[in-house]
Amino acid sequence: MRITAITLAVATVLAVGGCNRMGGSPEVGKAPSLEFDKPVSGEITSRSGVNFNDGSHHQLYQLKLDDKQLVGIKLTGALRGSIAVFNNGVLVASSSSGYERGDDVSLAFRANGTGSYQVAINADGPSAFGPYRLRAEKLVPYDGKPMVAEGEIVDLLVSKSQDYTLQVDKAGMYEIRLESDAFDTVLKLDGNGAQSENDDGGDGTNSRIGMPLEPGKYTLRVRSLGEDATGAFKLTAKRTELPANMVMRDGTTLPNSGSVFAMLDGEGRRRFLLSLPRPADVRLDAISSQVDTVLRVVGSNVELVDDDGGNGTNARLEESLPAGHYTVDVTSLSDEAGMVEVRVQVDGAASAAASAAATAAADAAAEVTN
Repeated sequence: MRITAITLAVATVLAVGGCNRMGGSPEVGKAPSLEFDKPVSGEITSRSGVNFNDGSHHQLYQLKLDDKQLVGIKLTGALRGSIAVFNNGVLVASSSSGYERGDDVSLAFRANGTGSYQVAINADGPSAFGPYRLRAEKLVPYDGKPMVAEGEIVDLLVSKSQDYTLQVDKAGMYEIRLESDAFDTVLKLDGNGAQSENDDGGDGTNSRIGMPLEPGKYTLRVRSLGEDATGAFKLTAKRTELPANMVMRDGTTLPNSGSVFAMLDGEGRRRFLLSLPRPADVRLDAISSQVDTVLRVVGSNVELVDDDGGNGTNARLEESLPAGHYTVDVTSLSDEAGMVEVRVQVDGAASAAASAAATAAADAAAEVTN
């Protein structure tokens, strides 16, 4: 989890009357222009302007904007740095630094007046140097329409949280993702009796919710883990058919040979039953691409637990068990909801089934003969 930290290093270098205000330094007037969709390359060196608060270095640019215009700025390259934007000497927006050297840094904001804005590239500390590439683009504001079934919304987070509507017309398994290069995302779904919230279920600090949804309207709430963070994000929804052997409630008896799919509840749990009429070698797998699975088997004076005994973060238990009745708990390590496939193989179950089928066929043949 990345903790968002607002870096205002350049605010001090030209400060007049406050750390968030830039004065009329000649450096501002000489700053090169930054134009939309025309990337510029630069490099922070020991000859770059100095930020007197920590000895780090910076480079300034000028960007002409219209009032209320939505703008996205992206910093790429080897430099570990951040972006800060000023208008008439007052800080408008700033980004966090890249988590590691070479990480891309993005910033999105809405202009608060027509004029020339100052865009500052700040190195992350006095020993941070290197080349970079800077790009500014005009952002298209979200039209406010609901996302129907599948699709995506690209928008700008400008408040503590923002709500969007997902219209589900057909039941199914829905995967909803919230992705941003500008802030650590948090996604919440609410509606039709369903509720789920996720922080880092996606890649990196992105969020992901996967759950079955019935037709109806759902509210998707977007926010940042850091209270002051803003920026551009992408919200997407994708639907897949639910497996035919989907289990939605606790207490279902597992087959002695085969598999079932289960949706872990909001606390990342689902309980099954397993009955063994005779001692047997048993193998259980809990497989998921959405959560880190854990298996627990209790019964007949036996208690077994496994986390990563299978492939990757999948759980697996292989044990010789006495005859009896068992509870099989499938959970996620992070207590998150998600879909899991539970595979079961009881030694001799397949041969027993084949023997029973052969016996039934022989009995049927005998009846025909008679």
